Parts: sequence; C-alpha cells; structure tokens
Amino acid sequence: MTKAVLAIDMGTTNVRSMIVGDDGRVIGWDVMGQKLDYPAPGLVEFDPEWMWHCVEQTRKNAMDEARISVDDLVAVGVTGQRSSIIVWDRASGRSVAPGVSWQDQRGGPRALELLAQGFLVNAVSAASKLESVLDAIPDGRRRMARGELAWGNVDSFALWRLSGGKVHATDCSHACTTGYYDPMNNTWNPALLDFQKIDIKFFPQIVDTSGHIGSTDKHAFGGEVPITAIIGDQQSSAYAQGCLKVGECKITFGTSVTLNINTGNEIILSVLDKGIYPLVLWRRQGMMAYCLEGMVHTGGAVFAWLGRGLNLVKDVSELAGLAGSVPDSNGVFFLPSLQGDRTTDPGVSRNGVISGLTLGATKAHIIRAAMEGVCFQVRQLVDLVYETVTLPRPLYFRCDGGAAANDVLMQLQANILGSDVQCMPHLESTAYGVALLAGEAVGLWHQDKELADLRKAQRIFKPAWTAEEREEKFRQWRFMCGV
Repeated sequence: MTKAVLAIDMGTTNVRSMIVGDDGRVIGWDVMGQKLDYPAPGLVEFDPEWMWHCVEQTRKNAMDEARISVDDLVAVGVTGQRSSIIVWDRASGRSVAPGVSWQDQRGGPRALELLAQGFLVNAVSAASKLESVLDAIPDGRRRMARGELAWGNVDSFALWRLSGGKVHATDCSHACTTGYYDPMNNTWNPALLDFQKIDIKFFPQIVDTSGHIGSTDKHAFGGEVPITAIIGDQQSSAYAQGCLKVGECKITFGTSVTLNINTGNEIILSVLDKGIYPLVLWRRQGMMAYCLEGMVHTGGAVFAWLGRGLNLVKDVSELAGLAGSVPDSNGVFFLPSLQGDRTTDPGVSRNGVISGLTLGATKAHIIRAAMEGVCFQVRQLVDLVYETVTLPRPLYFRCDGGAAANDVLMQLQANILGSDVQCMPHLESTAYGVALLAGEAVGLWHQDKELADLRKAQRIFKPAWTAEEREEKFRQWRFMCGV
C-alpha cells in the first residue's frame, strides 16, 4: 500500500493540494484560484466558502492524480496565508462574514490607537481589524459571548472543517502574526483581549506546529487521518528549504517577496522600527525557534500587472523571454511599489515609479527594469537586516515561489545581491514544507540525510556582475527612483 501525506495550502491568490509519497516525491498536485474582492479602496476580502470549495476540489484532483484513496493517507498538514480573518458559526461550520485578507488596510487607524496603548499591532495584524469584522456581523458581540461564533486564520477554519468541528486550533507561527500573541508565554495576550472586550473562547487553542493535532472526520473527509502539522506559509517555506540553523535564510517570490532568517531561540527586536519583524518560526517538540521577516510587498504581483494591467504580454510566461532578449534596461528604472509598500522605511509609503523612459525604450526594457526593480528592493531589504543585526551574511540565498521559475529573474537577483541564488526542485515549497513536517511527525521520514537529499538545490545562479558594476547600478536605481 502506498503511504502518502496530504498538504493543503490556502494562499492569498491560490489554493493548492499536494500529495507527497513516502519517498518524498510529489505524486499528485492541483491548484485553483482564490476570488479576491475589493469592495472599497484599501479593502481586500474573499469568500471562505469558495476557498473551502477549492480545498475540496484540489484535494480530490490531487488524490486522483496520485491514484490513492483516503486509506493511503497517513497524515494531513495545513498551511496558508497568515493574519487573515474568518469568522464562522460553530453549529454549522459556515462563515458568517466575508474573509478579510492580510492585505486589507481597514485596520490602519485602529492600529495607531492600539500602538498608543502599548500594543505591538500594525495595519496587517488581525488585531487591528477583528473588532470591525465582529461588529459588522448582526448581533456579533452577543453571539460571540454566547459561544456561537469562532474565528481564526485560514488554518483554523480548515482544521474546523477537516475535523468536523472537533478542532479549533492554530499554531504559534500563525498566532504571532495576528497581533494578539504573547511570545514570552506562548498565549493570547489577555490585556489586549480585555481592552477590546473580546472573549477568549472566541479564539483558537495555540498548539505546537507538529505533532498529533487531531484527526479528519470520517463523514466530512471520508476517513480518519491524523492531522499532524499546521504552520504559516512563509515558515513552511523556510522548513522546506532547510533553514534549520541560525543565520540560514530563504527568499520567497510570491505575490510579495518575503525574506525569513532563522534566529534560533533568540527574539531580535532591534529591527522593529525598520519594518523587520521578529516572528515564531515553529515550535516542535516543545522547542521554539524564531525568525526575522521582511517583505517587498509588491513582488510577483508586479509581473501579473505588467500583463493584465499594461497588456504588455498575453501570458506572464512570456516575461522571461522578453527580459532576456535585451542586455540591459536601456536606462529605464522601475520602483515596483504598486501597493504603496514600506520595504525599508515603515514611516514612508511610496508608490511605484518608472523613470528614464525615451523613444528607444521598448516593452522588453520596461519588463527587464521591473525585474531589476524587484531585485534591487530585495537587495535593500537584505542590506538593512545584515547592517542592523549581528547575524553572519549567508554565502548563498535559497529562493522559491512561483516567480523563482523565471531564470532571468533569478540571475538578476544573484547579480544584484552578489551572492549565489539556489532554487530547490519544489518552487511551491509552502505546500511541500508542511508535507515534510506532517510526514516527519508520523515517522515517514527523519530530520537527517533523508530530508537533506530532498532539499538539494536543482538550479544555482552565480553573480555575473563585478562588484563595481553591481554598486553603480544600485546607486543609479536609487537615484532615479528616489529611494
């Protein structure tokens, strides 16, 4: 009988299901697009019921591709976007309000009020938005007090549905992004709950990242399978990439570009004012590991915009060919801050910039400039971290995410960082990471050479620019883009 692990990944733009066999190979895979709504400027919502439909459909399709049944599954792992908000009815398990994406900015004013009270909350944190979501639900506060409602990130909603309402939980890698988490005690912050007049029973239980979390419900799932791992998307990617030692890091090129650096058992707070956040990496066998996380908010989203927004290409797969068809950007410079991101200065929000346009500029030059712009912002982020903390700068950077399939982009990133860029076989490493964790928890593989072999880099990009070229191009980009 085939032994396999199911990984469910509920991302910002896509929902994925992955089946990993007992040899660590991906034997089944499917993906469906999320439906994001933008009901007003700054608001980003999604339909939790559609998201769950995507989970069910991709799970079925991935299992069909793998030619397995529920009886072949030995573990289930769940990962997904963090700091989203879903509120559901405990009796029916159905959502009672639109899901609120982490991208949603409605919490900005409330975040400032909470900061003034001494709570470490930002506009992304669920803590800045949950009150408004709850208050928009008819009789929401009273229903919460009566124990009729529950809330969580997408992982908690998935666990509830998978278990038939028996498990209401999250792990600390998700909890630490909500704004409600007390990292010193691994609990929800009672002072903030009291300040917002929110009942603790409304919140999921905080559990370890891996271990026996619960089981799928035989009626809801078709059989009882142990649920043995839940982890935030970026943390899952770090685990897949093998960032297990202090100083090891990865860069994920998804909708945004996210940098995560393992800091071991140390919480580093010195970079908070620079927009770099200390987060929980995972908690396994009672042992906590932390990381630093920084973000370029508009990463892969830039490339989708070049196609869909500017109609420069019919399909994003054409971008690499066009960017690679020219030796440079012909004096065009691009600041990809299309969502007003604060990559290196949380106090300043910048919009996107295209400069240096001439009659000689073609769409190929603009596309290449956009790729260079993303890589330059990553360079800014990396420099900021390693200039601020005492961690040793790594000899190479592990990269993953959908956009990491673009060889031109990865080569530019190596050129601009002045370091090797390594890409492992599984670029969609979010799902793969939680699959490894779930399988490890049931003894399917072990944290040694067996997993190391699964993590070997498949593509390696070495810097082609000299140090002088790199610094001069970086200087020009900063000058032309005003950063």
